[in-house]
Formats: sequence, structure tokens, C-alpha cells
Amino acid sequence: MSHANTTIIIPTLNEAQNITELLDTIKRNYAEARVIVADDGSTDGTKEKVTAIGRKNKNIELLDRSKEKTHGLTASVIDAVKISDSAFVAVIDGDLQHPPEKIKEITKKLEEGNDIAIGTREKVEGNWPLQRRIMSKTATILAQLKLRRMIKDPMSGFFGARTSLFRKVLAENEVEFEKKGYKVLFELLKYAPDAKIAEVRYTFRERSGGKSKIGKKQVIAMARSLIK
Repeated sequence: MSHANTTIIIPTLNEAQNITELLDTIKRNYAEARVIVADDGSTDGTKEKVTAIGRKNKNIELLDRSKEKTHGLTASVIDAVKISDSAFVAVIDGDLQHPPEKIKEITKKLEEGNDIAIGTREKVEGNWPLQRRIMSKTATILAQLKLRRMIKDPMSGFFGARTSLFRKVLAENEVEFEKKGYKVLFELLKYAPDAKIAEVRYTFRERSGGKSKIGKKQVIAMARSLIK
């Protein structure tokens, strides 16, 4: 299956320890896909690494958001979707916790006629702190109640969608998106209640380098998103 019809979006913030390995894997598996690294102002060399790789591979490009007024993972993904010109977009974090090998299964679900294909955590590697597990489970339950749909992982950061659907939702509801947050899939699902959804199961990997970006600001943004 050719992936020329897919744009792979990688939102990043200080992922210099992981981005080269991730892009190498994507290049090997999806040579024809367009890759947009939407960087939100990294200061650790992430942008420089992506730029250097992009000089050797025309399908890989950096979207530098360092001078934008609004920062956040959701805002980064939105900006990348706006410049995507493919039938599908696939969103994957830059920290290597999502398996890029599963992107082909996500795009296959979209090829089969689904509007959104969600990477659903079947197993979590490593030992998550109890607080993190409770926060994740609580957020999932609240999201399911908000959506009124039994989607197993509505807060997933690993998913694919029809670009036309994503753009339509943005055209009609972008002002309502919690752009400073990091749950862009949940935002999309809120405004696409009739979307046909498929799931792709995967193992959520342990972070090998860098630090988690989840902090007080992200939790507050998630709370705002849940009550909108």
C-alpha cells in the first residue's frame, strides 16, 4: 500500500532525543508519505535535527511555530492539518511511545471508509505512577460521558482522520477548540458526532528519552475541554 495519500503529523516540543529515530522509522516504512513536524518552540535542537533530515528527504518538513501567539499540542496539529494536501492525516507523538509501525493499520482503516481511526492502548509498558493511571482513567470516563459514545480511548494522541472531515470541523468549530491543550482527538470527536470510527490496538511504550510535557497547565486545559 502506497502512503502518498497520507500526511503524518508529529507535534513536538523538545524531542531531540527521539525525533531522529522516529523519522528514520517513518522513512523506512512510509517513504511516499508527507511528514510535517509541527514544532512548538523547542530549544534542545529538535528543530535543527528535523531541518537537517529534511534537506536529505523532500517529504519531511519542519513547521516552526516558535513565534505563534498560541502554543499547545492541539494548536500545533491544527496548523499542520491546515497545510496538509493529502486525503488522510495521521497524528503521532514525537516521544516514541506510539509505534509508528501501526500507522499503516490506521491508514488502512481510513481506506476502508472510516472517518477516524483511533490508536487504542491495549497495553501500557513500564510502571505508570498511580496518580497518572487514575488521571488517565478518570479523563477517559468523563470524555466518554461527554461524547455519549463508548470509544475506548477518546483521549488518544495517536490517530488518523480524513483530512476533509478535519478541515470541515475546523472551518465550523475551530474557535471552540482548546488549542493550549493536548487532546486534539477529543476536540475533533466533540464536533464530529456522526463520524464513522475504527480502532487500532497497540502497546503504549515507555518513554526512552526526554521528559513528559504533562503539567498543571495541560490538566487545566483538559478540564476546560471537558466542560465546553
